[in-house]
Amino acid sequence: TNTPLPPTATPTATAVLPTNTPLPPTATAVPGSGYALQFDGNNDFVELVETSAIFAAGWEDTKTISLWVKPTGSATCTAPTPAHCDNILGDRPRWWGISRGTVGGNDRLWVWNYDGRYQMIGIDYTVDEWAYISLVHSNGILRAYKNGVEIGNIASGTTLQPNTGAQPILHMGGIINSTSRNWTFSGQIDEVSLWNIARTGAEIIQDMNQSLTGGENGLAAYYQMTDGSGITLTDNSGNGWSGTLYDGARGVPPDGQPPLWFSPGR
Repeated sequence: TNTPLPPTATPTATAVLPTNTPLPPTATAVPGSGYALQFDGNNDFVELVETSAIFAAGWEDTKTISLWVKPTGSATCTAPTPAHCDNILGDRPRWWGISRGTVGGNDRLWVWNYDGRYQMIGIDYTVDEWAYISLVHSNGILRAYKNGVEIGNIASGTTLQPNTGAQPILHMGGIINSTSRNWTFSGQIDEVSLWNIARTGAEIIQDMNQSLTGGENGLAAYYQMTDGSGITLTDNSGNGWSGTLYDGARGVPPDGQPPLWFSPGR
C-alpha cells in the first residue's frame, strides 16, 4: 500500500567512501553479554512499528540510530542503491536506514537517506566481526560513525515519505516485499537505540560499551535484546515500541525458525 521508490533502472545517488585509512577509534569495543538476535539472511526479520510513531515530529530532518552489528556470510543487492541491499535497520518501503551490500563495486555497510536522491556513506567492515554503527541526520547533513569515529558526512535533505498517506514501518534484520523482492540480512544485531536528536560523536562513544537506562534525553526506542526467547522484541526505553520476530512473510515460506536469540551477545 506504500508508494515505491523511483524506478531502480535509473537511480540517482551520491556516495561517500573513505579515501584514507581511518583514524584509530577513540573507544575500544569490549566483549558484551546477554543476547543478540541472529538473522539467517533468508526469511528472518523483526517488524517494529510506524516510523512516525517511534520518532518525534520532525524526525524526517533530525534522528540518530546506533547499533552493534556482526555481518556473516555474504550480502546481495537487487539494484545499485543501498535501498535495495540487505536491510539492517530501515523502513518499508525503503526511504532511509542502514544496510549491507555491494554498490558501485564497493561491499560496505551503508548509512543512507533518500531526499529525492540517494545519499549514502560506505563503511568498511569485516565479516564475523562486531562494529558499532551510527547514523546521524540533522541540519541537512547525514553522518556515519563506526565505533564512535566519524567515517564521513554528506549533504542530505528531508527524508521523503509516501504521498499516499501510508506510514512506513521500521524493520530490523530484513525486509520482505514478495517472493522475488527480499532484502534480508545475514548476521547478528544487538543494542539498537533510536533517538529524536542528533547525537554527537562524544555521546556515541560514551554509550558504546554500556547499557542505557531508558531515561536518556531524546531516546525514542531501545532494543537491548533482553528477552532471550519468544517472538517479542521488547522496547527497553519504556516507550512501548516493541517488535515482533518473523519467520517468512508475503509469500516467502517459513523454515520453522524466526531470528535466533544468541548468547552471548555483543
